Parts: sequence; C-alpha cells; structure tokens
Amino acid sequence: MSRQINAIIIEDNIEAQEYLSHIVQNHFPTIRILGCATSVEQSIQLINKTDPELVFMDIELTDGLSFEIFDTIKVPSFEVIFITAFENFMQKALEHFALSYITKPIDIPKLIAAIHHYLQLKQRLFTIEKFELLRDLTQNKNGKLLIQTTNEHVLIKIETIIKLEAEGNYTYIFLDDGRKLLASKAMKYYESLLPEVSFFKAHRSTIININYIASIYKKETIILTNSDKVHVSVRNKGKLMKLIQMLS
Repeated sequence: MSRQINAIIIEDNIEAQEYLSHIVQNHFPTIRILGCATSVEQSIQLINKTDPELVFMDIELTDGLSFEIFDTIKVPSFEVIFITAFENFMQKALEHFALSYITKPIDIPKLIAAIHHYLQLKQRLFTIEKFELLRDLTQNKNGKLLIQTTNEHVLIKIETIIKLEAEGNYTYIFLDDGRKLLASKAMKYYESLLPEVSFFKAHRSTIININYIASIYKKETIILTNSDKVHVSVRNKGKLMKLIQMLS
C-alpha cells in the first residue's frame, strides 16, 4: 500500500485552489489536501497546525509575498512546489536554484511531472539555503549566482561581476578580484537573471556591469575599471546614449 502524503495549498485565488486540489487528488490519490490558505498569516497558522510534507505555494498572496512565511518558519520540514504567474525572470531564478515550480495558468503536465519527481526522488529539492538565495536574487538584495564551471560550482555575488563574454554555449565571467570563470551555460541564460538597472548589453557577445565603467570614449567604446575596452554595437548606441544621460 502506498504511503499517504499530507499536503496543503497556499493560493490567494479560491478558484485556483479548487482547481489545483481537483487535479492533485485526481492524479495522486495518496496525496491528501489538509487545507488551503490565502495569506502569509493564514499560511503560517496552517503549516503549524497540519505539519505538511508537501506545500503548493503561490508566490503572490493577499498580504504580501510567500517569501515572508520563512521569516517565521526558519527550518521548514516540507517540500515546496512554487506556483508563479511571473514570466521569464522568476522561472529562470527558480530553475537556477533547482526548485520545483509550475506556472499560471496551471500547466497540468508540468504539475504532474513535478509531483512525480518528488515522489520518485524521495527527497526535497527545497532547502532554506536555496530559498534565501532565490529571495535575495529576485529582490535585488545581495544577489548571488551559483556558477557551474567544468569541475565545480562557484557561488558569486552579482555585484562583483565586471562583465560577461559569450563563448559559444559557454560564458566567461570576469570578477572584480581578477578571476575569470568559464561557466557552462550560454550568456543568454545569465542575461535573464541579471538586474537590468546594473547591466548593459554592449553587443551580442558582451554584457557589462555599469558600476565598473571608468569612461566612455567617443560614445562608442566603454573603458572598464580593469582597463578592458568594450565596443558598443551600432544597434545599441541609442541605449548607450540613454545610459550616458542616466549616469551624467
């Protein structure tokens, strides 16, 4: 006989709660939904009351972001499958830290796959350490990236990146301490994770951190604090002019 799994749903839309509950119970009879919550406060109470093993957690709730739940619950003992209506950036951030998620409107095959993955793996992908990295990255607070190189994972602060250069399906990441990391993902992957307010795409193969600009020569060449020179493509010169105005 299969083991029963207790679960709860944290979702501020009642119809979405009912729809999600119906899908889960239809496809996974061993999962028992013990209750639903629509706010951060209700969620904390429900988690403490039911001690769930699995939590389906919307990111935007009626009284704030579900991130606030973990200000109270410091050591969660449950797996989280996030539910997000955010496009691109939030999805990339969740994927970057290897967290389970489904998108709104609910993607049924992806929901089923996420649950199957948890049941077969028999271990949580969610940890408070991963969550804290996700929260900091998405809220632009001491954001960090976990960079996979050829033989190790390196955790770096986004603010220490001077520039990124595309190298086929890889990316060179230049740091302010002189290190040059060869990351095993394409530059486009990192472009979607970096805050637009700090990073400027000079041309198709180079992104720079504007905080490391030393000077701009003839409105077409950027000189960085490490003395690197980055030529700006014709296509991006208009964006460079706006950048100059912003920095002036």
